[in-house]
Amino acid sequence: MSSSAVTLQEHRIRPSAQRVLILDYIKSVHSHPSVDTIYKALLPENPGLSRTTVYNTLELFAKHGLILSLDFGEGYLRYDGEIKPHTHFKCEKCGAVSDIFTIPENCEKMLPKGSSLSAVSLYLYGKCAACNK
Repeated sequence: MSSSAVTLQEHRIRPSAQRVLILDYIKSVHSHPSVDTIYKALLPENPGLSRTTVYNTLELFAKHGLILSLDFGEGYLRYDGEIKPHTHFKCEKCGAVSDIFTIPENCEKMLPKGSSLSAVSLYLYGKCAACNK
């Protein structure tokens, strides 16, 4: 059994072939793809796959904490297989999204007294090194 199938079972999600395929893909890329990007990448080898199945599967995974759902205000969501706490940087010119594995300091100190921090979601915008040339 693949590691994705085991992961799905651990989260009480039935590991169908399509779910395993989609989880394998989202965990293997670091480009923060959209539903359409994932669908187009998987369709040639999986002609029975539908865009709706990809969308519903990604939403299921996000609900169970297996992936992150990201909204950069583009009119569609992007998905991230890296669930460790991190920040995202989006290039305003080329649209590339990069992971930054440094969390801003003192986030917990900014919370109201008695509160606890469970997640940090921070989007940074600017130009990537390639677009800055």
